Amino acid sequence: MLRFITTPGILSPKYCDTLSLRGHSITMILINTASRIREAIDNPVLTARIDDSLSDLKTFFMHPEFHALLETVGENGEFIDTINGRIINPGHCIETAWFILEESRYRGWDKEMLETALTILDWSWEWGWDKDFGGIINFRDCRNLPVQDYSQDMKFWWPQTEAIIATLYAYEATGDEKYLKMHNQVSDWTYAHFPDREYGEWYGYLHRDGSVAQPAKGNIFKGPFHIPRMMIKGHVLCNEILSGLSGTENIKL
Repeated sequence: MLRFITTPGILSPKYCDTLSLRGHSITMILINTASRIREAIDNPVLTARIDDSLSDLKTFFMHPEFHALLETVGENGEFIDTINGRIINPGHCIETAWFILEESRYRGWDKEMLETALTILDWSWEWGWDKDFGGIINFRDCRNLPVQDYSQDMKFWWPQTEAIIATLYAYEATGDEKYLKMHNQVSDWTYAHFPDREYGEWYGYLHRDGSVAQPAKGNIFKGPFHIPRMMIKGHVLCNEILSGLSGTENIKL
């Protein structure tokens, strides 16, 4: 994988060969991929790859002028004022935040990583949380212009699961009640709207108001991954939080 992403010409351009771009997706997922492999193989190449991704996120993708982590930027992190260049995917960014929080914890709650993760989480929550209907919205434009994707104001299952994990990690890291409140907000909304009370599993696709857009439980995008990962990670984090606190009978998790 490293050879593919570092050798010019192996991968065909995602958009066109006349415009050099950087994508958030490969940058963020390599943090998680490398950390998972590192649990079995303690190779310094893996930690170096995580360091490179963290550096790229801060150098190229985090844009304080918009309080946003952008999905697509120029080769040197330039803001590209097009539909693709302005896109914010709040759920994707929130997922990135908990990947960094997890790595921060691995390194003894590294302060710089922690601050980066919390900044991304705070920015992305502000863009993503629907103040009118609740839930994490699909896409936003960093200049508040119309978003191209037709599902832009829908609520998909996976951004909610990422937010449930990220807010628990943030609360574990900081003890800040703000993150516990955010966790309760997204968890309560998610469990009120996505589970199918009659047949089980979760719906994947809701309208903005939380009503079911289509009832498929699985398709080429929605597979058996995000929901059990959230439940397992959530269970572990809750136990860690409760074991580290006194008076936990008053804390709602």
